[in-house]
Formats: sequence, C-alpha cells, structure tokens
Amino acid sequence: MKKTMTLLLALVLALSLTACGNDPASDILWAADDNGGTETETEIDTAENTDTEDISACLLDEADTASSALILYYYDGETVTSRTCYTTATEDELLEVLNVSVAPVENADLSEWEVPCYGLWTCDGEGYDLTLAYYDGLWLDRDGNVWAGEADFVACWDELEGEDEDGTLSVLNFPNAGYLAPVNSLFLAASTVADESGISTMPLEMTMTVVDLTDGVVTVLIDNQSGYEMEYGEHFALEMERDGEWYVLPPKDALAFIDIAYILPDMEQAEETCDLTAYGELEAGHYRIVKDDMTAEFWLDENGTLADAG
Repeated sequence: MKKTMTLLLALVLALSLTACGNDPASDILWAADDNGGTETETEIDTAENTDTEDISACLLDEADTASSALILYYYDGETVTSRTCYTTATEDELLEVLNVSVAPVENADLSEWEVPCYGLWTCDGEGYDLTLAYYDGLWLDRDGNVWAGEADFVACWDELEGEDEDGTLSVLNFPNAGYLAPVNSLFLAASTVADESGISTMPLEMTMTVVDLTDGVVTVLIDNQSGYEMEYGEHFALEMERDGEWYVLPPKDALAFIDIAYILPDMEQAEETCDLTAYGELEAGHYRIVKDDMTAEFWLDENGTLADAG
C-alpha cells in the first residue's frame, strides 16, 4: 500500500508539471515494468515535497485565447510599445512559450527592476484582465506578487513584429506599473499639467481643494468664482511630488469613469469624491488630484492620513 500511494503521488506531480509545459523527466524517472505499468526508478520522499513554498505555478493557465486578444509590451525606459495578436492559433503558440513554471519570490525589491522589460495583457475565462510584467527571469502579477522563471519574451516579441503595433504609449500603459512606480522612478510619468508659465484652460477663479480623506476616498471642494457657468467631469489622475517635480502615478487596478459633464453655475460650489483605493496603500508624501486642469494638493503622514503641508 505504501508503494502504491507513493506511485500515485508521483503521477499527480508529473501531470501537474506537464500541464505547465515542462518536462517532468528531470524530476521523476519513469520505466515500464514487465506488466506494462509504470514505476519510479527512485522512490520520492513525499514528506520533502509537501512544502507549499516549493510548489510552482503557471501564471497564464487562466488565459482565454478564444475570447480575448493577446498584447505584448516592450518598455525601453522612454517609450512603451505594444503589439497585439488577435489570432487564436498564434496566441496559443505564444502562450506555450511563455506559460512557464514559476516559483514565488519573497520580499522582492521592485526598486531594482530594470529596463528593457516586457509586459503582457489578455483576459481570463471570466473576462477579467490578466496582466504580467517581466524582467530578467522575474514576473510581476496583477496582485503585486513576484515570481521567478525564465521565459523567451524576445522570441515572442519578434514573432509579433508589425502586428497592430503602437509606439505612442507611455509608461502609464505598461502592465502593473502601479506596483513599480511608487518605488522605481523608471515607471513614473511626468505630469502633463501646465506649469505657471503655461496656459491653463481653466479660469484661475475655478479652484479645487481637498477637504477630506476617509478609507482611501478623497473628497474635493470645487469652487466656481469665474463669472461663468463651468463644466467638469468624473475623470481624475493622482500625482506625487518627488525632488521638486510632479509625476503621474499609474493605478494598481484599472480605473473606469462615466463620461459625463457636470454643470457648476457661477458663484457656486460642489463636492466630488475621488476613490484612490485603486492605487493601493500610499506612502507618506506630497500628492495632488488633477481634474480638468484643476489641481488639489495634499500631504499624507506615515499612517496614510491627511497631514499639514511640508
């Protein structure tokens, strides 16, 4: 009975590794017996293979190529370029190369992530985004987890040369940049808000001020003293100040906004909320909300609550 259980566990392990596209022969040696069955040449010590930290995973097992495109990204430190594949057969071929077995990496330092690096976007079977970033054998998934496993992104990128290529993207479009930007300046995008010498499309008398921050939701007060009826929308961006310069922070989770215009008559005020939970836990520092060319600055302390300036 002990030998039968050992063989069964070995077979399950072999099938699991095969599903990830790896050859289990390097881990388990199989030989046919005289009765046409299979047995291991060396007995596996099951007690040494039950540690969950040693269990590998395949990050693209949930990809649904039948109903989703596959987009690869390349970031050289200045420009993000994407190539999109819509052909299921080609997507399957690429995933066969990229869906390697990976192992979790504890306490990874994302500040050491370098360029050039690659990214991937597709959807899982339930229609949710499946995003991954890759650099030198390290993977960063959509939940901020880091995994180790070598994959040939170079070959897959070359395979899609000329396929619906877009070279106008910024680092804000790079998969999972929201986890990299707070700790790695390579993934910060410069603010597009006009400085004092620029021309603003919003009258100076149209102002926005942060009045509250509760459970990751910022409340801003918009005050129209322009002499005109003004409009603003729901869209906003979050920026952080670093070394005297403002940078746009990419969210960790996708943001969606209703395309609607709110009317604010002259001499009136309105409160609006900006949900920052998509950015995850923010470190202490100087931030601002940007909405329709208006900005509202605020400071966070070590506990993530509103603090006094400076």
